[in-house]
Amino acid sequence: MPDSSAPLTTKNLRRPEGDRAFDAAPSRPSGRRVKIAVSVVLLIHLWGVVGRPFEFATQGPFGSSPSASTFYSPVRAYSQFMYLDHGYAFFAPDPGPSHFIQAAITDDGGTRVEMKYPDLAEQRPRLLYHRHFMLAEFLNDVHYPPGPPPAEIASDASAAAEWMRTRKRFDDVRDSILHHLRVEYPRCDVAIRRVEHRQPGLPEFFEGKVGTRDERLLRVLFDTFDGSPSVDESQSLEVPRETVAPPDAEPAS
Repeated sequence: MPDSSAPLTTKNLRRPEGDRAFDAAPSRPSGRRVKIAVSVVLLIHLWGVVGRPFEFATQGPFGSSPSASTFYSPVRAYSQFMYLDHGYAFFAPDPGPSHFIQAAITDDGGTRVEMKYPDLAEQRPRLLYHRHFMLAEFLNDVHYPPGPPPAEIASDASAAAEWMRTRKRFDDVRDSILHHLRVEYPRCDVAIRRVEHRQPGLPEFFEGKVGTRDERLLRVLFDTFDGSPSVDESQSLEVPRETVAPPDAEPAS
């Protein structure tokens, strides 16, 4: 019989007969399997991260490279669900033109104030500027030609309905912006239009010394004027200092 006064050590510890508490512990997943599983998850996530930029970088006049699309296709749904396929165009070597909203606020006395959204000098902190920047780009992205569908589309009922639905989406977004401005500036007549700001070409930049903020890079989109009912498309807003219309562009009459 073991001495009860002896200190308890692993040497004198004995398993009571019939006691299953000392049975072998349940098996655990091996460290190797865990590492493999984690590696697979990380590889899929990395695949989703690089898949969309790779597809975007291979885009041409006829769409993306078939090889790039095939590479990205297995993780496309995961990439979209995790929001990994967002605006790479803004950070690409050739992001294309940007757009801003030009607004005219006219009070009862006829005094008109020109405003621009986004405007880094007015919208602070920077996050507020960025929100206006995304709003202006969204308005441009959803733009669709006004008026009834052209004859080649009107003959197809489903295509004509899609045309009108898409245009209505732009009208709803535009009207929401106008409503916000009218709430912010009550008893004022409000009109807005889009302005495009393109990048200078290499010859312009190196030979013509045209900087990225040169006014010649700005183009007022007269054909897409959208304003209050009291202002028709034959009228144009005053062009502020930041905006210069191209020589060959005139408002629709």
